[in-house]
Amino acid sequence: MRVVLAWLCLICGIVNVSAQEQGERPNVLFLAVDDLNDWIGVLGGHTQAKTPHLDRLANSGVLFDAAYCAAPLCHPSRTAIMTGLRSSTTGIYGNKTWFREHPDFSDVVTLPQYFRKHGYKAWTGGKIFHQPFGKFSDPISWDGQYSTKMGTQAPPVMQRYKHGMKDRFENKILARLIDWGPIDIPKEETHDWKTAEGAATFLRQEHEKPFFLACGIYRPHLPWYAPKEFFDMHPLEEIEEPPFLEMDLDDIPGRGKVMAGVEFDIIRKAGKWKEGIQGYLAATSFADACIGHVLAALESSKYKNNTMIVLWGDHGYHIGDKHHWAKSALWQQTARTPLIVKLPEAFGGLTGRICKRPVSLVDLYPTLVDLCGLPEPDSLDGRSFAKLVHKPSSSWPFPAVITHSPHWHGVNHAVRSDRYYYIRYRDGGEELYDMLTDPNQWNNLAEESGYADQIETLKKWLPKTNAKHYLQQ
Repeated sequence: MRVVLAWLCLICGIVNVSAQEQGERPNVLFLAVDDLNDWIGVLGGHTQAKTPHLDRLANSGVLFDAAYCAAPLCHPSRTAIMTGLRSSTTGIYGNKTWFREHPDFSDVVTLPQYFRKHGYKAWTGGKIFHQPFGKFSDPISWDGQYSTKMGTQAPPVMQRYKHGMKDRFENKILARLIDWGPIDIPKEETHDWKTAEGAATFLRQEHEKPFFLACGIYRPHLPWYAPKEFFDMHPLEEIEEPPFLEMDLDDIPGRGKVMAGVEFDIIRKAGKWKEGIQGYLAATSFADACIGHVLAALESSKYKNNTMIVLWGDHGYHIGDKHHWAKSALWQQTARTPLIVKLPEAFGGLTGRICKRPVSLVDLYPTLVDLCGLPEPDSLDGRSFAKLVHKPSSSWPFPAVITHSPHWHGVNHAVRSDRYYYIRYRDGGEELYDMLTDPNQWNNLAEESGYADQIETLKKWLPKTNAKHYLQQ
């Protein structure tokens, strides 16, 4: 019996190696979720998160526990992912500039374009670049777009902004976006679900070439409107507030306090914090259901065993910690985001593994190219972490670098190493956190004695030069 089992294992090993040696390439299912922080079950950011599909996916692949965006804002983050270039290289720091209009980057080869160049079919739906339609969806990157809408429909006008705070927010963008509540629309009729169904339909079809299929789910991006069933999953009377330190900003430099804003304090004083938490949890559970619909289609398709799944969030989101209610900051809750990579077994895939090494989403481009056996691309800022997908405990000396420049007066950065988290603001203000002993980032060590060497080591990873904002070029 042992001899037979040994032969079976040997045969299986030969089959797996043969699939790679013969040049077979996996399909790629590229799943994006907007504004998704660590409030999912497997990351434990909130004890009441209900994300069974994301959790199941993580348990079937490799969960990157310390994955960070390249920029804590939608467009610069997604531009970095799709081009493999940091904001400090392109000058794309905000949401209104388009890299194709930049004279130095108009012809850049994006991630799906690179896969198309090497024999893949690339289709997209929902929000992958900054928009699901028009120039900000970069139509030239794709063979086709199966969905050009995102999110959910809004409730009737009389049911919006029932929290009563809209006129109190000075930030007009946030004043328009900060809202939450159930909608009386079946999930199957929402834009995000139809995007998921578009991806599912693609997976049910016959494809002669390997494919790169992108599917972007917009929730839990604000406003947190979702079908009522997802609010019912999170009863308001049971909602728990996350860990919170009243004096959290006392040891933060002035520039950090500016980034924190005032919206959260307005929400908390109005007694609406738990309502907002419920809204985010509901919107996240809805997004999870959409992702689950796509995964179910893959599971029942002929592509189940030769498709790599990559799920990422473009950045996280603050819902009260650091007195912040938004993204656009450099702390952990905005910079960290879920990242899951599931390789097919025939291509060396692992199950139920967690990688603790810090990685950056700017590394996704070279990593996917590497995992699919394509030629190494030139001139990318990102580096492949494929070896961590195959062996999550591998050594990895590279920290994740996060860049944010909300205005035209300088660039701010954060550096996340295995243990420390360093922030340097444009005016020289600093923060340093020991993530081993202080995961909530409540104790800024930058001014304490004994940490000068750690700061100097982390500063070496800051970009040597920072491109001007594109419109200033």
